[in-house]
Amino acid sequence: MRKTIAITFLAFGFLVLILVAAFTVVQLNVSETGWFEQEFSKLSLADRMGMTLGDLGASIRTLVNYMNGQTETIDVLVTVDGNQVRMFDLDIEITHMREVRDLWQWFIGARNVGVLLAIVLCLAGVVLDGKDAVRNACLGYFWALGLFLVVVAFAGTWAAISFDSFWTFFHRLIFPNSENWLLPAESRMIQMLPSQLFRDLVMRMGGRMLLIFLLLAGAAAAVLALHRRKQQQVVDPWAARADKAKTPEEDLAAVQGPDLLEVHKKANMTVSARRKLNEKLKKEKQAIGTPDEAVAAEFRDAALDAPVESRQRIEFAPIDEASARQAEEKDDDYDELL
Repeated sequence: MRKTIAITFLAFGFLVLILVAAFTVVQLNVSETGWFEQEFSKLSLADRMGMTLGDLGASIRTLVNYMNGQTETIDVLVTVDGNQVRMFDLDIEITHMREVRDLWQWFIGARNVGVLLAIVLCLAGVVLDGKDAVRNACLGYFWALGLFLVVVAFAGTWAAISFDSFWTFFHRLIFPNSENWLLPAESRMIQMLPSQLFRDLVMRMGGRMLLIFLLLAGAAAAVLALHRRKQQQVVDPWAARADKAKTPEEDLAAVQGPDLLEVHKKANMTVSARRKLNEKLKKEKQAIGTPDEAVAAEFRDAALDAPVESRQRIEFAPIDEASARQAEEKDDDYDELL
């Protein structure tokens, strides 16, 4: 549950960051007045309006500066058919650009607040599940990007099928209480900025947004893959112990299991008798050339370290101390005879 909440916070945080980045892309593209001049030339707008390309460039720069708050008026003098006139001389043009400027400045303020909101949401997601913060961040970004791409795909398909209806809906959405965006045909503003220009501008901005967000998605996928590989490379100490090379004695013990009779004898004899038996076994191991004394000793004592279940498979009658001593003396006598 905690992980799900953390990913949700991160997803909303990245969604806000995506919207912030999208507006920033729009702002940068609108400020590229050189691109507008190229578009004016491609559409032959200067000839159609009886103006020079320089006057059109000066007009678009005036509008951009006005939106960004760098000037307080859209007044600019241009030459039309040899006569010097005001470029934007209709009251509806002035009113519309005032509304555009107010909306534009609101978006700039919302963008700044959005950055702070995104940071808070992302930090909340990290605090909730800091152990898997990297993985959760990547998943959160994918969820946010997926939601954003769904909306973009819908809007892009609509614009491709009928740009005019899409553009009308867009203006009614951002200007719900105004009809000033419906400029008359004689407006030089509408002549300078036809629907074809806006169509090209939308495609240009959309392409740049997708490129940036898909590159970030690729980076997130790479980070997620590295994180997953690093987790898979964590060595399990028990697995490492199982994979460790075994001696022949250990392989034999793994197949045959411990000598239960020897376990029983060791468990029921005295400490001194057990010590003598261990010394005897040690000498026998040395006589046959055991390569590693430490390994041999570990192998001898492995039976005593076996689980209780293994030691209880065969039940032997316990022997008392006197019987153990008698058995030991008999073994010693037998050894002397040999």
